[in-house]
Amino acid sequence: MKTPSTLGGIVRRLISKHDFSQGSIDFLNDKGFKRDEYRTLCDFINRRDETFAEWAGKKDRFEKLVEGGAAINITDGRYRRYTEEFLHISSEQATVRERVRFGVEYVISLADLLGNHPDNDKKLVKKPFSKRDQQKLRSIYENFTTKDYAIIRLIERKTNHDIVAANTWLTIRAQQLELDENLMRGIVHYARTSADVDTNVSGYLYTKAIGVWAKSISKLISKLEEKAIAYKHVTCMARTHGQDAQLTTLGHIYANLADQITQQAAPLLGRKQLHIDGKIAGAIGTDVDMRGSYAHIHPKKMYKDLVEKQFGLNYVELGLDQDCSNASLNITLDTMVNVGNVVLKAAQDTWLYASRQVVAKLTQEGESGSSVMAQKTNPFLAEGCEALVEIMQGMVTPIKKLITAYREQGDLRRSVTKREGFHPIQLSVIAVERLISELDKYEPHIPGLEGEIYESGIKAASSLVSTYLKRKGVPDAYDQIKRVVMKPKVSSSAVLQLLHQLQEAKRITGEDSRYISRTLLGVVDRENHLKAFLESESPSNLEIFYEKLRGVNSDTRARKALLGDAVVNSSRMVSRIPKTQELLARYVASN
Repeated sequence: MKTPSTLGGIVRRLISKHDFSQGSIDFLNDKGFKRDEYRTLCDFINRRDETFAEWAGKKDRFEKLVEGGAAINITDGRYRRYTEEFLHISSEQATVRERVRFGVEYVISLADLLGNHPDNDKKLVKKPFSKRDQQKLRSIYENFTTKDYAIIRLIERKTNHDIVAANTWLTIRAQQLELDENLMRGIVHYARTSADVDTNVSGYLYTKAIGVWAKSISKLISKLEEKAIAYKHVTCMARTHGQDAQLTTLGHIYANLADQITQQAAPLLGRKQLHIDGKIAGAIGTDVDMRGSYAHIHPKKMYKDLVEKQFGLNYVELGLDQDCSNASLNITLDTMVNVGNVVLKAAQDTWLYASRQVVAKLTQEGESGSSVMAQKTNPFLAEGCEALVEIMQGMVTPIKKLITAYREQGDLRRSVTKREGFHPIQLSVIAVERLISELDKYEPHIPGLEGEIYESGIKAASSLVSTYLKRKGVPDAYDQIKRVVMKPKVSSSAVLQLLHQLQEAKRITGEDSRYISRTLLGVVDRENHLKAFLESESPSNLEIFYEKLRGVNSDTRARKALLGDAVVNSSRMVSRIPKTQELLARYVASN
């Protein structure tokens, strides 16, 4: 339908075809609407009704790829597949939709409070909204469309105020749905300030964002759990200060990472779920406008119910200025940073284990690790994860500062910052998802693992040997062992010779010597399986010797003395994971 060219024709069209009242036209005139704005408004209204989900769902694979190529940010371009859910969380349309929802739920709640109160003089509100009218009002945000968003942005071009624009369109939409327009103009945003809206809207959206992040962290923990169980008996050399130290298992390494995530996520894993703070308290936290206009009506329960039941937040009524102090959001961001340190460690260690060739990468057909060096299979996903975590962590500190250290009772730096605060959460999600994919691609490289053990196993056993000898009455055992193992290459025979000398001097018994000897045999390639594997050229022989090496490597009973609590503690840490997952699931469910 062609839009009329004259202002009068456009207004008549809006009234006759789109259910605008003269009051709504006057309302827009007050906002500075002229012919061009009315013409654009009419064009927008003539478009089909379509939600943002429907709009996004229409795009085929080609259009999505092209859209990603045109994106100006990696979070909604190259890595959009990881951040799809943020379309309805951190986008401008999500914020606008939730502002409309706040406006609707606020007028319903206020009408209930005033309409049912014995001290109400009925000049503003005579009675609560009927169930039918409540449904009409809620349909405004429940059926929020792309053209609703576009019209609100059109209004904002004249108001230069986003909240005023959203409230203007809410009032007009209510009039179109046959609600009392004079009542709506009086009650929409009554006694409120923009921060009352945005504190709760942003808190709700951050809750959803943290839910997406928690889901990724839960997936990562599940992946670590899977590897901790699968590699419970895969022995390897642990390193400290970049040097071979003692024996452990890959299962223990992965279980450790899962448990460290649980420890760093502790603020989110308490008996009570951590909720982002919300508030309704007016322009500087004193609720002057409401308390001054309705001195004998106490709105606290209404505020609390709206903040907690409608937006899922923690109602705060003290320590308020224009906004709350954002303490719980800061705690949540801190937790993300702290968990990020474990994610960073996991990515770095994956890189190190790959470079040591104790894990090997599984590649798909056609995959290239380098554009020129055909032999390479780079851990590029882990490397990207490291970069993303570092960037995320660098962004969080100024965000926390700006949403807390606002000037005097408030300023708009907070508002801008809260819009950007979703970005580090997205980067964290991308980092975690990349790490999960990288972990999926690596499996133990048994010859590499056994090679390190045979190379340094005797040295790694020295701490146990010296400690055991001290227990048996050799106080200078540490110095004795140090003289043997502080060499570039150490064989078991050198330690056995020391044991023989100690036994000859009657400083230890034959049983003591035999115990240590049996322990050392666990890190010696007694049957030359590794040598045979490395020298074999026959595929069948390679497979035979690989399996022999696997059998030796997984015999944790033979290496029990050198493994300490590695196996049992792996099981203990794995047993803690279901509770962590259960507690994280609360945040995912909130989403």
